Amino acid sequence: FIVIVLIVAGPRAQDGRLLLNINYTVASPSGSFKDFIDESSWRGWTANLLYGITPKFSVGLGLGFHDFYQKFPRAVYTLQEGGEISAVITNSLQTIPVMASVQYNFMPEAVVQPYVGAGVGGNFIIYNQYLGGFANSRSDFGFAVRPEAGVYIPIGKRDFGININGVYNYMPYSKAGFDNINSWGIGAGVRFSLR
Repeated sequence: FIVIVLIVAGPRAQDGRLLLNINYTVASPSGSFKDFIDESSWRGWTANLLYGITPKFSVGLGLGFHDFYQKFPRAVYTLQEGGEISAVITNSLQTIPVMASVQYNFMPEAVVQPYVGAGVGGNFIIYNQYLGGFANSRSDFGFAVRPEAGVYIPIGKRDFGININGVYNYMPYSKAGFDNINSWGIGAGVRFSLR
């Protein structure tokens, strides 16, 4: 998709900037993911490398990382295989989305520049559950979509500025007892031009 847009729009491109957005993000589980971990993750980041097709429209690649973790107090749990165990449960899940990204800046010359964006791609998932001293671990790869909206505030040369956004991470995942691992989040960081 990105290659087609670059080929078609390239001759008309007036922008040609290569921009890098790097954000610190906080994410909160939503939907059935909250049954596994209901605490927000304060350990996350996103990065988007974007090529400006026009002053308003950019395409590129987006990456991210979130580390969700929660420890539950000792209780008696029923095992799937039958029987019960008294233990402390620790749930840990990391997501690493890799996505094709698009971004549309509504007012590229304004002091505060609102924008919307989206990413579509895949998601590396690392899942660990510790039931006392027993571990249940798996790694998978799944589909991911990330719509976002935010503002960019330029404060210096080379398109350097502050970026603030809100995102929703749609990640269907029907393994290990999950229906999904969706989350919503907010982020703040910087944007600057690489050329």
